[in-house]
Amino acid sequence: MESAPPDIAAPPKSSLGFFLALMVLYVGLGGTAQGYWPAWGLAWTEIFVFLLPSAVAASGSNLRPSAFLLLARRPTVRQVALGAAIGVALFLAASGIMSVTTLVVPGSWVKAFDITHLFEGSPRERLAMALIASLLAPLAEEVAFRGYLLSALRTHLRPVPAIAASSVLFAAMHLDPVRFPAVLFLGAVLGWLAWRAGSLWPAVAAHAVNNGLGSLAVLNGGGDPGVEGSVAAGLALLAVGLAAFAPLGLAWLRSTPAPPPASEDLVRIEPGDPSLRFRPTRVSPTWLALSLAGVLLYGALAAIHTVGRR
Repeated sequence: MESAPPDIAAPPKSSLGFFLALMVLYVGLGGTAQGYWPAWGLAWTEIFVFLLPSAVAASGSNLRPSAFLLLARRPTVRQVALGAAIGVALFLAASGIMSVTTLVVPGSWVKAFDITHLFEGSPRERLAMALIASLLAPLAEEVAFRGYLLSALRTHLRPVPAIAASSVLFAAMHLDPVRFPAVLFLGAVLGWLAWRAGSLWPAVAAHAVNNGLGSLAVLNGGGDPGVEGSVAAGLALLAVGLAAFAPLGLAWLRSTPAPPPASEDLVRIEPGDPSLRFRPTRVSPTWLALSLAGVLLYGALAAIHTVGRR
């Protein structure tokens, strides 16, 4: 583990400003988009609230998005496979945490923050929601939180506090006090995976497996996984998940013996400019065009919703 923050010849990147911008987009536009049309609104949110803003923020900071968002470095097949296997253990452990949490928080909270209603509708709509939650959401959210935010935090923090801070922000983003402990746990492990590999892809695999198992449970009528039972049952499930994670975690340590330093991911678009300060004029025309497309798609969702209510 790095003993000191990376040595970079530039000011540290702001993580809080990026997070606040995400939250404004998420609350102001993402929530209404999902209200217009749940499945496609979720797809819009993942792409235009998490995925695209991360690339825009990196590009506008004179950083190559593929490198700074940990997408350029190719993991080994073994690392991706281990990430997927760890996703199973994470699902079990997080379900155990959820079981305990739902029994100790007020019942009104559990009812108010129940997300199974998102999977209501026709079979086609439920399948679309499951696929978006299992495939697109893991990629987009990893890019934003283990890509941009974790990389930004590591410009001025050592790995452990950087992972911890990104995990807290990831859990806070969900605006769900019932799921906060489980999501915090997930974020910490996913951040550890991304840091050790220097690549987002194993974390994306773990996130996708976790979300996929949760979606499968809901589609099969199991309800929100981990919200029923006893404290003892929840703790037992948590123990099973952690027991499954232990050998996989050791294997992960062996497969990632030398985490790359954060400085390797600070690849400047203009090498002669040492500044990493965000400037809108630096954003490439491609990212700007895609942002405009997002605005137009949001308008289309709103128009379809309005016409459908008449």
